[in-house]
Amino acid sequence: MEGDNQPHMNKTEEQTTPLDRILAKPMFILTLVWLGVAGVAMHLLGDFEGRYLNVAIGCGVVLLLLWLAFIAEAVILWRSGAGQLRQHVKICLFPPLRLGGRDHLSGKTVWIPGMGWQTVTDELAYEIDIKLSYAMIAIALLVLPLLAVEFFYFDVIAQVRAYGLGIQLAQAFIWFAFAAEFILMISLVSNRLVFVKNHWLDLAIICLPTIAFMRVFRLGSAARLTRLSKTARVFRLRGLAMRAWRAILILEIVDRLLHRKPEKRLCLLENQVSDKREEIEALEEEIMVIEQRLAANGKSVDMPSTG
Repeated sequence: MEGDNQPHMNKTEEQTTPLDRILAKPMFILTLVWLGVAGVAMHLLGDFEGRYLNVAIGCGVVLLLLWLAFIAEAVILWRSGAGQLRQHVKICLFPPLRLGGRDHLSGKTVWIPGMGWQTVTDELAYEIDIKLSYAMIAIALLVLPLLAVEFFYFDVIAQVRAYGLGIQLAQAFIWFAFAAEFILMISLVSNRLVFVKNHWLDLAIICLPTIAFMRVFRLGSAARLTRLSKTARVFRLRGLAMRAWRAILILEIVDRLLHRKPEKRLCLLENQVSDKREEIEALEEEIMVIEQRLAANGKSVDMPSTG
Protein backbone atom coordinates (compact mmCIF):
# COMPACT_ATOMS: atom_id res chain seq x y z
CA MET A 1 0.00 0.00 0.00
CA GLU A 2 1.08 3.59 -0.60
CA GLY A 3 0.79 4.48 3.08
CA ASP A 4 3.28 1.74 4.02
CA ASN A 5 6.00 3.54 2.07
CA GLN A 6 5.55 6.77 4.05
CA PRO A 7 7.87 7.34 7.02
CA HIS A 8 6.19 6.94 10.36
CA MET A 9 5.39 10.26 12.05
CA ASN A 10 4.43 10.84 15.65
CA LYS A 11 1.66 13.23 16.62
CA THR A 12 4.04 16.14 17.03
CA GLU A 13 5.56 15.67 13.56
CA GLU A 14 2.06 15.59 12.10
CA GLN A 15 1.73 19.25 13.15
CA THR A 16 4.57 20.21 10.78
CA THR A 17 4.75 20.74 7.03
CA PRO A 18 7.03 18.75 4.68
CA LEU A 19 9.22 21.84 4.26
CA ASP A 20 9.52 22.15 8.03
CA ARG A 21 10.83 18.61 8.25
CA ILE A 22 13.26 19.13 5.38
CA LEU A 23 14.66 22.48 6.54
CA ALA A 24 14.67 22.03 10.33
CA LYS A 25 18.05 20.33 10.79
CA PRO A 26 20.13 22.14 8.14
CA MET A 27 18.79 25.55 9.18
CA PHE A 28 19.44 24.82 12.86
CA ILE A 29 23.05 23.91 12.02
CA LEU A 30 23.37 26.95 9.74
CA THR A 31 22.12 29.19 12.55
CA LEU A 32 24.73 27.81 14.94
CA VAL A 33 27.40 28.45 12.29
CA TRP A 34 26.17 32.02 11.81
CA LEU A 35 26.23 32.69 15.55
CA GLY A 36 29.67 31.14 15.90
CA VAL A 37 31.14 33.18 13.04
CA ALA A 38 29.56 36.34 14.49
CA GLY A 39 31.15 35.60 17.86
CA VAL A 40 34.57 35.07 16.27
CA ALA A 41 34.30 38.30 14.25
CA MET A 42 33.23 40.30 17.29
CA HIS A 43 36.08 39.04 19.46
CA LEU A 44 38.73 39.43 16.76
CA LEU A 45 37.65 43.01 16.09
CA GLY A 46 37.96 43.62 19.83
CA ASP A 47 41.71 42.98 19.75
CA PHE A 48 43.28 46.25 20.88
CA GLU A 49 46.15 45.99 18.38
CA GLY A 50 43.86 45.24 15.44
CA ARG A 51 45.98 42.22 14.54
CA TYR A 52 43.12 40.12 13.17
CA LEU A 53 41.28 42.71 11.11
CA ASN A 54 41.58 40.74 7.85
CA VAL A 55 40.24 37.56 9.48
CA ALA A 56 37.36 39.53 11.00
CA ILE A 57 36.52 41.03 7.62
CA GLY A 58 36.50 37.51 6.15
CA CYS A 59 34.07 36.46 8.90
CA GLY A 60 31.88 39.42 7.96
CA VAL A 61 31.74 38.25 4.33
CA VAL A 62 30.79 34.74 5.50
CA LEU A 63 28.01 36.20 7.66
CA LEU A 64 26.57 38.08 4.70
CA LEU A 65 26.62 34.94 2.54
CA LEU A 66 24.96 32.88 5.27
CA TRP A 67 22.38 35.62 5.73
CA LEU A 68 21.19 34.96 2.19
CA ALA A 69 20.18 31.43 3.25
CA PHE A 70 17.79 32.81 5.88
CA ILE A 71 16.28 35.20 3.34
CA ALA A 72 15.97 32.34 0.82
CA GLU A 73 14.20 30.16 3.38
CA ALA A 74 11.71 32.94 4.14
CA VAL A 75 11.01 33.41 0.42
CA ILE A 76 10.60 29.67 -0.20
CA LEU A 77 8.17 29.29 2.69
CA TRP A 78 6.27 32.41 1.70
CA ARG A 79 5.86 31.16 -1.88
CA SER A 80 4.70 27.77 -0.57
CA GLY A 81 1.89 29.49 1.32
CA ALA A 82 3.27 28.70 4.76
CA GLY A 83 2.33 30.88 7.70
CA GLN A 84 4.53 32.41 10.39
CA LEU A 85 5.60 35.30 8.14
CA ARG A 86 6.20 37.48 11.16
CA GLN A 87 8.60 34.88 12.55
CA HIS A 88 10.67 34.98 9.37
CA VAL A 89 10.80 38.76 9.29
CA LYS A 90 12.37 38.61 12.76
CA ILE A 91 14.75 35.86 11.65
CA CYS A 92 15.86 37.85 8.59
CA LEU A 93 16.58 40.80 10.88
CA PHE A 94 18.33 38.65 13.51
CA PRO A 95 19.22 35.16 12.20
CA PRO A 96 20.01 33.53 15.61
CA LEU A 97 16.27 33.56 16.35
CA ARG A 98 16.03 30.65 13.89
CA LEU A 99 17.23 28.34 16.70
CA GLY A 100 13.76 28.43 18.21
CA GLY A 101 11.85 28.61 14.93
CA ARG A 102 8.33 27.16 15.09
CA ASP A 103 6.60 24.93 12.57
CA HIS A 104 4.41 26.47 9.86
CA LEU A 105 1.26 24.47 10.48
CA SER A 106 0.37 24.77 14.15
CA GLY A 107 3.10 27.19 15.24
CA LYS A 108 3.40 25.21 18.48
CA THR A 109 6.30 22.85 17.84
CA VAL A 110 10.05 23.28 17.47
CA TRP A 111 12.85 21.03 16.27
CA ILE A 112 15.51 20.20 18.88
CA PRO A 113 18.68 18.18 18.09
CA GLY A 114 18.49 14.70 19.59
CA MET A 115 14.81 15.17 20.46
CA GLY A 116 13.17 15.85 17.12
CA TRP A 117 9.95 17.85 16.93
CA GLN A 118 8.65 18.84 20.36
CA THR A 119 5.65 20.83 21.55
CA VAL A 120 6.83 24.12 23.05
CA THR A 121 6.13 24.17 26.80
CA ASP A 122 7.85 25.33 29.97
CA GLU A 123 8.41 21.67 30.81
CA LEU A 124 10.36 21.24 27.57
CA ALA A 125 12.42 24.34 28.39
CA TYR A 126 13.18 22.94 31.84
CA GLU A 127 14.14 19.54 30.42
CA ILE A 128 16.54 21.10 27.91
CA ASP A 129 17.97 23.37 30.58
CA ILE A 130 18.80 20.35 32.75
CA LYS A 131 20.38 18.53 29.80
CA LEU A 132 22.56 21.52 28.93
CA SER A 133 23.44 22.45 32.50
CA TYR A 134 26.58 20.35 32.98
CA ALA A 135 27.91 21.14 29.51
CA MET A 136 27.49 24.86 30.18
CA ILE A 137 29.30 24.55 33.52
CA ALA A 138 32.19 22.80 31.76
CA ILE A 139 32.31 25.53 29.10
CA ALA A 140 32.21 28.27 31.72
CA LEU A 141 35.11 26.59 33.53
CA LEU A 142 37.27 27.28 30.48
CA VAL A 143 37.61 30.81 31.79
CA LEU A 144 39.91 29.57 34.56
CA PRO A 145 42.74 28.28 32.33
CA LEU A 146 42.25 31.36 30.14
CA LEU A 147 42.84 33.57 33.17
CA ALA A 148 45.96 31.60 34.10
CA VAL A 149 47.40 31.73 30.57
CA GLU A 150 46.76 35.44 30.21
CA PHE A 151 48.29 36.15 33.64
CA PHE A 152 51.49 34.16 33.17
CA TYR A 153 52.00 34.70 29.43
CA PHE A 154 50.67 38.21 28.92
CA ASP A 155 53.79 39.46 27.10
CA VAL A 156 53.92 36.41 24.84
CA ILE A 157 50.23 36.78 23.92
CA ALA A 158 50.75 40.46 23.14
CA GLN A 159 53.76 39.72 20.91
CA VAL A 160 52.86 36.42 19.24
CA ARG A 161 49.88 36.74 16.93
CA ALA A 162 48.93 33.04 17.01
CA TYR A 163 48.71 32.92 20.80
CA GLY A 164 46.52 36.01 20.88
CA LEU A 165 44.30 34.45 18.24
CA GLY A 166 43.89 31.32 20.38
CA ILE A 167 42.77 33.38 23.37
CA GLN A 168 40.27 35.31 21.27
CA LEU A 169 38.84 32.12 19.76
CA ALA A 170 38.48 30.49 23.18
CA GLN A 171 36.59 33.52 24.45
CA ALA A 172 34.45 33.52 21.32
CA PHE A 173 33.57 29.85 21.89
CA ILE A 174 32.43 30.52 25.46
CA TRP A 175 30.35 33.48 24.29
CA PHE A 176 28.85 31.42 21.45
CA ALA A 177 27.77 28.60 23.80
CA PHE A 178 26.00 30.96 26.21
CA ALA A 179 24.42 32.98 23.41
CA ALA A 180 23.06 29.86 21.68
CA GLU A 181 21.67 28.44 24.92
CA PHE A 182 20.05 31.73 25.93
CA ILE A 183 18.42 32.33 22.53
CA LEU A 184 17.06 28.79 22.36
CA MET A 185 15.74 28.85 25.93
CA ILE A 186 14.06 32.24 25.69
CA SER A 187 12.26 31.06 22.55
CA LEU A 188 10.73 28.16 24.50
CA VAL A 189 9.58 29.71 27.78
CA SER A 190 6.14 31.23 28.13
CA ASN A 191 7.19 34.17 30.35
CA ARG A 192 10.28 35.75 28.86
CA LEU A 193 10.52 38.61 31.34
CA VAL A 194 10.70 36.15 34.24
CA PHE A 195 13.28 34.12 32.33
CA VAL A 196 15.49 37.17 31.77
CA LYS A 197 15.13 38.15 35.41
CA ASN A 198 16.20 34.69 36.56
CA HIS A 199 19.03 34.46 34.03
CA TRP A 200 20.57 37.91 34.26
CA LEU A 201 24.04 36.38 34.62
CA ASP A 202 23.65 34.60 31.29
CA LEU A 203 22.48 37.83 29.67
CA ALA A 204 25.46 39.72 31.11
CA ILE A 205 27.85 37.08 29.75
CA ILE A 206 26.37 37.63 26.28
CA CYS A 207 26.14 41.42 26.41
CA LEU A 208 29.46 42.44 27.98
CA PRO A 209 31.71 41.36 25.07
CA THR A 210 29.26 43.00 22.66
CA ILE A 211 29.42 46.26 24.60
CA ALA A 212 33.22 46.03 24.79
CA PHE A 213 33.45 45.46 21.04
CA MET A 214 31.20 48.43 20.26
CA ARG A 215 33.16 50.75 22.55
CA VAL A 216 36.49 49.62 21.17
CA PHE A 217 35.32 49.97 17.57
CA ARG A 218 34.06 53.50 18.14
CA LEU A 219 37.04 54.73 20.16
CA GLY A 220 39.51 52.97 17.87
CA SER A 221 38.03 54.80 14.87
CA ALA A 222 38.20 58.08 16.74
CA ALA A 223 41.82 57.41 17.61
CA ARG A 224 42.73 56.81 13.97
CA LEU A 225 40.96 59.96 12.88
CA THR A 226 42.80 62.11 15.42
CA ARG A 227 46.12 60.29 14.86
CA LEU A 228 46.37 59.41 18.54
CA SER A 229 48.35 56.44 19.75
CA LYS A 230 46.58 53.13 19.48
CA THR A 231 45.26 53.56 22.51
CA ALA A 232 45.74 52.86 26.07
CA ARG A 233 42.25 54.23 26.59
CA VAL A 234 40.70 51.66 24.28
CA PHE A 235 42.68 48.89 25.93
CA ARG A 236 41.59 49.95 29.42
CA LEU A 237 37.92 50.03 28.44
CA ARG A 238 38.01 46.66 26.77
CA GLY A 239 40.12 45.18 29.54
CA LEU A 240 37.67 46.38 32.18
CA ALA A 241 34.68 44.92 30.31
CA MET A 242 36.42 41.58 29.75
CA ARG A 243 37.54 41.33 33.39
CA ALA A 244 33.92 41.90 34.41
CA TRP A 245 32.89 39.24 31.88
CA ARG A 246 35.23 36.67 33.40
CA ALA A 247 34.10 37.49 36.92
CA ILE A 248 30.47 36.97 35.88
CA LEU A 249 31.42 33.64 34.30
CA ILE A 250 32.81 32.51 37.63
CA LEU A 251 29.62 33.68 39.35
CA GLU A 252 27.64 31.73 36.74
CA ILE A 253 29.54 28.54 37.61
CA VAL A 254 28.78 28.98 41.31
CA ASP A 255 25.15 29.87 40.60
CA ARG A 256 24.55 26.82 38.43
CA LEU A 257 26.22 24.49 40.90
CA LEU A 258 24.55 25.76 44.06
CA HIS A 259 21.28 27.50 43.32
CA ARG A 260 19.92 27.37 39.85
CA LYS A 261 18.19 23.99 39.56
CA PRO A 262 15.77 24.12 42.55
CA GLU A 263 15.06 27.79 41.96
CA LYS A 264 14.26 27.20 38.30
CA ARG A 265 12.02 24.26 39.09
CA LEU A 266 10.17 26.18 41.82
CA CYS A 267 9.71 29.18 39.54
CA LEU A 268 8.43 26.93 36.76
CA LEU A 269 5.92 25.20 39.04
CA GLU A 270 4.71 28.49 40.51
CA ASN A 271 4.17 29.92 37.03
CA GLN A 272 2.30 26.80 35.95
CA VAL A 273 0.05 26.95 39.04
CA SER A 274 -0.65 30.64 38.36
CA ASP A 275 -1.48 29.92 34.71
CA LYS A 276 -3.79 27.05 35.68
CA ARG A 277 -5.59 29.23 38.23
CA GLU A 278 -6.15 31.93 35.62
CA GLU A 279 -7.42 29.29 33.19
CA ILE A 280 -9.80 27.86 35.80
CA GLU A 281 -11.08 31.34 36.69
CA ALA A 282 -11.70 32.09 33.01
CA LEU A 283 -13.60 28.80 32.60
CA GLU A 284 -15.69 29.48 35.71
CA GLU A 285 -16.57 32.95 34.43
CA GLU A 286 -17.60 31.48 31.09
CA ILE A 287 -19.76 28.87 32.89
CA MET A 288 -21.47 31.63 34.91
CA VAL A 289 -22.21 33.65 31.78
CA ILE A 290 -23.72 30.63 30.02
CA GLU A 291 -25.79 29.71 33.10
CA GLN A 292 -27.11 33.26 33.32
CA ARG A 293 -28.09 33.22 29.66
CA LEU A 294 -29.86 29.89 30.06
CA ALA A 295 -31.63 31.10 33.20
CA ALA A 296 -32.75 34.26 31.40
CA ASN A 297 -34.24 32.10 28.65
CA GLY A 298 -36.03 29.96 31.23
CA LYS A 299 -33.98 26.88 30.54
CA SER A 300 -32.67 24.58 33.21
CA VAL A 301 -29.01 23.62 33.35
CA ASP A 302 -28.43 19.88 33.36
CA MET A 303 -24.96 19.08 34.65
CA PRO A 304 -23.29 16.14 32.89
CA SER A 305 -23.13 12.92 34.83
CA THR A 306 -19.70 12.00 36.22
CA GLY A 307 -20.58 8.33 36.36
